[in-house]
Amino acid sequence: MNLSRRSILKSLGLSTLALTTFDLFGKTNEFQSSMPEADDPEYWKKIRDQFTLSKDKVFFNTGTVGAMPKVVVDKMVEHTRYLAENVADWAYKDDNKEEFISGYNNLIPIRTRVAKLLNATVAEIAMTDNVTNGMSYIANGITLQPGDEILTTDQEHSGGKGGWLVKEKRYGVVFKTAVVPKPAKSSSEVYDSIVKALTPRTKVLMLSHMISGSGAILPVKELCAEASKRGIFTVLDGAQTIGQIKVDVKDLGCDVYLGCFHKWMGAPAGTGFMFVKADRMKEIWTTVASTKWDDHADEGFRFTQRGTGNFPVLKGLEAALDFHAEIGPDRVYARIKFLGERLRTGLRQNKKVKIFSPSDETMCAGITVYNVDGLTGTQLQDAYWAKAKMRPRSQGDQFGVRHCTNIFNSPEEIDKAIAIVKELSA
Repeated sequence: MNLSRRSILKSLGLSTLALTTFDLFGKTNEFQSSMPEADDPEYWKKIRDQFTLSKDKVFFNTGTVGAMPKVVVDKMVEHTRYLAENVADWAYKDDNKEEFISGYNNLIPIRTRVAKLLNATVAEIAMTDNVTNGMSYIANGITLQPGDEILTTDQEHSGGKGGWLVKEKRYGVVFKTAVVPKPAKSSSEVYDSIVKALTPRTKVLMLSHMISGSGAILPVKELCAEASKRGIFTVLDGAQTIGQIKVDVKDLGCDVYLGCFHKWMGAPAGTGFMFVKADRMKEIWTTVASTKWDDHADEGFRFTQRGTGNFPVLKGLEAALDFHAEIGPDRVYARIKFLGERLRTGLRQNKKVKIFSPSDETMCAGITVYNVDGLTGTQLQDAYWAKAKMRPRSQGDQFGVRHCTNIFNSPEEIDKAIAIVKELSA
């Protein structure tokens, strides 16, 4: 089974001649120039056809877990079958090259792909299962003293907070939160709220690049710069950013960036990464220890080697990265933003709708959190399903639903959702 970019292009109805100058990370090339413009409905209908999502259901919950393109599923199945049939061929000679189990391999090819996507070096990248996993590695691995402070916001995901709360209870560090408005009106408002909460005892600043419960993109570049001036270690939670907006870790200036590919990138679950700036890597103790736990020749490998893992999901990740690159990252980000803004624009026309995402569109992308007067989040979520088999995710009684727009969604689906909200609020 050939799941190369050539086969994807064929399924899109494109000429394989477009491959001649194909560039993996989305620069202008023949592939892109052979495609219609991003606002051409036929282009995005072809993209939608690459997903096996049921045609009679609409998925608006990428913020929890994304939908996988066909090529990702096929690649996982292909490699799972290969392992089942050919495991006896495994010679155990060089685990760095054999692809039977992960967790012992240095995974240089996939780490190289991830490093290029983020503008990092390979040694700065470790493969993890998810962001919660990576955050716990950092919280457990960093050396702090009793009374040292970790500052974050009051809107962080429990998976981002958990490792630091363990640190607080076990070692006597202090876990503090800065109040961030919801909805946030501006980046400067958020910046001021967080900087005012910094103290001489703050040793770690841990922030979501994009807040899961509102879709707010925080001014993390400016906050990392301010923290760096004060000698504060910076950790960014990128659970909602990878595949949704551009991430350049060198431009952001953070010490740590944690992300996953199973949401907006369309990769299988169990595919995450941990970036640690090269000059900070040696400060982090290994949490899950295997043979290379104290080998600093390849710092990223030290954290990647964590026991037997699942190679088919990594093959699925490779296929997802190919799919993302073939469409073009900038085109993906623009489409997600276009659909998200269309939804927010429509909702703002309804006086009975309260939006908890930022009012400043530069702080938004594909996540919108909102409610309708008189409804709980569960009621709104259930009404969507009953009326049109649409699936956003409830955010509880107060905050309504989180409504995510990805490249497999369409303007027609957005408009239908707006019409349902209008009907419910009448």
